[in-house]
Amino acid sequence: MRFALKNWAAWAPGREQGSDWEAWARSEVPEATQGEPAVPMVPAMLRRRADRLGRMALRVAYEALGERRGLPVVFVSAHGSVTRSASLLEELAAGVPLSPAGFASSVHNAATGLLGIAREDRAPCSALAAGDASVLAMLTEVAGFHADGYDEVLGILCDEEVPAYYAPYLDWPPSSAAWAGVIARGDVPADVSAQTSDIRMRFSATVDSPSHEFPAGSEEPLLAWIRWLLGTEPTLHCPGLGGSWRLERAD
Repeated sequence: MRFALKNWAAWAPGREQGSDWEAWARSEVPEATQGEPAVPMVPAMLRRRADRLGRMALRVAYEALGERRGLPVVFVSAHGSVTRSASLLEELAAGVPLSPAGFASSVHNAATGLLGIAREDRAPCSALAAGDASVLAMLTEVAGFHADGYDEVLGILCDEEVPAYYAPYLDWPPSSAAWAGVIARGDVPADVSAQTSDIRMRFSATVDSPSHEFPAGSEEPLLAWIRWLLGTEPTLHCPGLGGSWRLERAD
């Protein structure tokens, strides 16, 4: 599979602009956990319906899309709005009546729904939960949309910290971060007149890592993906069901 990344944006507490992420990649920015992004471009009524994860996804999606419209959306999150879901479960256990609005914003495709409503965009979307195979899931789903005739697709990767009582059950407790990018077909020649250069890449399976394991001490997939985009390493190894996948920079 071949791809061309046209434009991308990322957000995390303390890392809101490209320069913040470049400093982070050089280990010059300490990790932060608090805060959520402002999304003034979203109507107030919809902003009130978005939880923290939804606001993170909306922020990066708007930045990556710009004026583009009609792009399919692939949203990938390991746990979705886990903070909101955990709060609903706690209320249920305590016998407190659940809020319909709270439940509506906790479902896995809530962010993509709010994005489509806010932009009045009827493009198709999909919402996936793939654990540590998030990058693999996003790119394979994007490839499916490319095969259906769409030249560009918006990919979103988004996660937040889990409540403390969930952490012991996870190989890699995620931090709060969101990424979105416009991913075009990689078999189309690059536009030499474009003001910005695409990041062109190819994705293939490997046979040297047949087991599906997340190595101890590894960086969580979303942050590893952003670090790879900002760096010069030629290859990013992505875990996936049934083995490992290799993402390489391509000319």
